[in-house]
Order: sequence, then structure tokens, then C-alpha cells
Amino acid sequence: LKQAVKQLFFLIGAVTLNSLFLRKDMCSCRKGMQIRCNISYLEEWLKDKNLQSSNAKETLEPLSQAAWLLQVKKITDDDAKEICEHCTSLSTVQQIVKILNSYTPIDDFEKRVSPSFVRKVQAMLNNREDIPQLMLDTKHLFQVTFPFTPSPHALELIQVPSSFRLGFLTRV
Repeated sequence: LKQAVKQLFFLIGAVTLNSLFLRKDMCSCRKGMQIRCNISYLEEWLKDKNLQSSNAKETLEPLSQAAWLLQVKKITDDDAKEICEHCTSLSTVQQIVKILNSYTPIDDFEKRVSPSFVRKVQAMLNNREDIPQLMLDTKHLFQVTFPFTPSPHALELIQVPSSFRLGFLTRV
């Protein structure tokens, strides 16, 4: 169950983050607030179902950071530094720069992100190890693990019935 929830949360995060990269209308402060609110609902659901140890919450971290990036102030050098320090789960400079370039103000009190600010952030992130990929792979599958439970029966004492037709098996 924990592994299935983790996979589902990854899919939710990847599809939503890819939508942010593809659609300018998704890159606004208001959408950032909606995404963060929905993430908090999902985290609360995990708590209610006692699934905090499933690592599902961590799969939503890139989306959470992208939502934070949409809401944070984007004007001064300190803002650029804070963005670089906070957005560690967004795997590439391309992703951060794409969100900043796609940011679309909805209300009058919001302003577009200036190209000079984007260049500052990009310069600060240039020394970061990068995977040159913008979109997340929504087909990524986490490895399934099955817990090992030792048998309470001594295996050397088990008799295999001849009706199974497993005569090719030899006891070691």
C-alpha cells in the first residue's frame, strides 16, 4: 500500500509540474497558492491514513518547491539567493528558469519577473550539477520491494508431493 501511494503521489506531482512547464496560465501566484493548499490536503490525508513513512510526501517536494517559487518575491539579489537555496528538488536550472520566465501576473499588484533577475538566478545556479531535462518522466516506476519473512518451517523437512511433477528438483 505504501509503495502504491508513493507511486501515485509521484504521478500527481510529475503531471502537475509538467503542466506548469507547458502552460503559462498555470504560472501565477494564485496557482502557486492552490497547489500548496492541495499539497497540504494530501499531506493531511497521509497523516490520517498513517502513511507518513511511505516517502510519498518526498515525491511531492519538487512540486511544492515550484509552488513556493510562484509565490515568493522575485526582485532583489537576496530573493535570487533564497530561490537558489530553497529550490534544491527542482532537478535542473532549466526548470527554475522556465517557471520564472513563464510567470504570468494575474493581479495588478503582481509584476512580471524581469529578465535581469532571471539571469541573476541562472548565474547563481550555473555551478549546480544538472540533468539537462525539463519535463519529468511520468512513466517512471519506483522499484517494488517485498519484505522477506523467513519460513517458520524447516525447509529440509518439507516433502514435495509427486503429483506436482517436480522430479527434476534435487534436495541440496
